[in-house]
Amino acid sequence: MIAESLSTRLSRSVSADFFRPLARPSAPVYVDCADRLIEEAGEAGRLSQRETNEIIREVIARHPLSLLAEDEGAAMRDARQRASQFFNRLIAAGWLEDQTLGLHERWAVITPGLRPLLRMLRDLAEDRVAELKTFADTLRGLCQTLEERGVLDPTLQQPDQLRSTITDLSQRLQRAIEQLHAVEKIVTSFEQRQRQTATAADTLSLLYEEFGQGQHMVCYDALRRGGLLMRIEKARSTIAERHDDPLMRERLAEGLREHYGYESSESYDLALSLLTRLDRDLGGLKRRAEAIDLRMAAFNRLSQQRYRYQTELRGRRPEIIKAYCDAINSAQAGGRFSELGGQPADFTPRCIETRFFFGTESLYKPRRTKAPVDLTFGQSSTSKQSADDVLAAWKERQRLALTPQRAARLVAKLLPTKKSSTSTEEIHLETTDDLLDLLAVVAYEHAPALAGKRVRWSVDGLRRRNGLEPHILEHDTHAGHRVERFAITREG
Repeated sequence: MIAESLSTRLSRSVSADFFRPLARPSAPVYVDCADRLIEEAGEAGRLSQRETNEIIREVIARHPLSLLAEDEGAAMRDARQRASQFFNRLIAAGWLEDQTLGLHERWAVITPGLRPLLRMLRDLAEDRVAELKTFADTLRGLCQTLEERGVLDPTLQQPDQLRSTITDLSQRLQRAIEQLHAVEKIVTSFEQRQRQTATAADTLSLLYEEFGQGQHMVCYDALRRGGLLMRIEKARSTIAERHDDPLMRERLAEGLREHYGYESSESYDLALSLLTRLDRDLGGLKRRAEAIDLRMAAFNRLSQQRYRYQTELRGRRPEIIKAYCDAINSAQAGGRFSELGGQPADFTPRCIETRFFFGTESLYKPRRTKAPVDLTFGQSSTSKQSADDVLAAWKERQRLALTPQRAARLVAKLLPTKKSSTSTEEIHLETTDDLLDLLAVVAYEHAPALAGKRVRWSVDGLRRRNGLEPHILEHDTHAGHRVERFAITREG
C-alpha cells in the first residue's frame, strides 16, 4: 500500500484558504489576533462575539492601518466596523467559527487547526533561551526509562504496554530534538547580531558576555560535559537489540493492532518503522551536537574577523586620514593642483621617501610571488673544491663547534674533585679555544670524559637572580672578551 502524501492528508484537515493570511501584508495582524484570541479563550476554546470584536479592535489599533486591504476594512473609518470586517476574514480563512445559539447569543469558536499553527509560529519565534533548560531533563528521563530493567522485554511486558512505552519515548525524543534545533537557531541569531555590531567593544561584549555566558550553553554543556552522549549511545544499543528481535516486533505489532485496529501487515510495518525511527533519532543527536560545535566555531571565527576589521581596517588612523583629507578638500575648494606647488607643506613626513597612490594605482594588486631561495651550502656546483680544502673546512668547523666533550675536559681540568667549585673570577683563559670550552660548559650539564666516566656540573650566575638589573652584574675578561661572572660546580 502506497502511503498518502502530506499535502493530501493536510487538504482533508484544513481548507485551501487556511494559510493564505500568512502570505498577506496584514499577516502580523492575523498572527497577533490569533494569539490573543487563543490566550483569552483558554481551554473553553470560545469567546462571545462582543469580546472577540473588542480584542480584534485592540490588535488593529496597535498596527498601522496601511497593512489592511479593502476586504479587511481599510476603507472603513469606524473601528467597530473595521473589527467586524476583519472578524469575517478570520472566519473565511477557517481560523474561527461563528456559532449562533440564540438570538442574542453568538460565539466565536477557535478551530482545531489554529492551535497547532500558532504553536509552530511560537516555536519559530522562540528566542528565550531559558526555555531550553528542559532539554537535558528530557534526555535524562528518556535514558532513565531505557535503563530500567525489562522495560522493553517482550517476554515481560504486555503488547499494549510496549506500544505505550515506544510511543512515549518517540514523543519525548522528538521534543528533545526540536529543542536541540532551537539551540542552533539561537547561535545563528548571534551570528546575525555580530554582523551588525558598530564598534569593537560591542563585538567583544557579544562574544564574551552574552554568547559565552548565555543560557543556550545549557544544552551544549548537558551533552558534552554532563555525560549524556554516552548514556544516549547505551540507550541506542538497547533499541538496536530490540529492533532485531522478531518477538519484539510481533508483540509491538500486536499492541498497535489492538489499539488502533490496523491489519496484521500494516501494524507490523508500523512497528518496524517506529523502532527504526527511534534508533535513527537517537543516533542523530550526536551528529546534531557536532553541527552545533561547527556553528559555535564559525561564530568565534566571525567574531575574530569582525574585531580585526573594526580595529585594524576601521581603526583610529584611517579615520584621522579621512578627516585630514576632508579638511584639505574644504580648504582648497575651487583651486588647482598646479597652484599648490609654491605653497609650504602642512607637515614634514618622517619617512625618507614619500609616495602617494591615487587613481588605478591605489587599487588592490595581488602580491608578486617571491623567487625561490638558493638553500645550497658551500660553493656552487660549478666550482669544485679539492679534497684538502674540504678536509681543512671540516677541521675548522669541528674546532669551533661547542661539544659536550670539550666542556667535560675543561671541567675536569679546572675541578679535578667532586663537589668543588670555581668561578670566572678565579680562573684565567688566554686562547680562543679556551673561551669556546667555557661557552660549552654553559651550554651543557654533563658529558662523558676521556676515561669513560660521566662528568656532571652545574652553572649559576647572578643574571638568574638580578636579570632585571643588568647594571649591577659583574664581568670578567677572558681571551680579550668580557664575560658575565658565573660559578661552576662539579656534581659528579
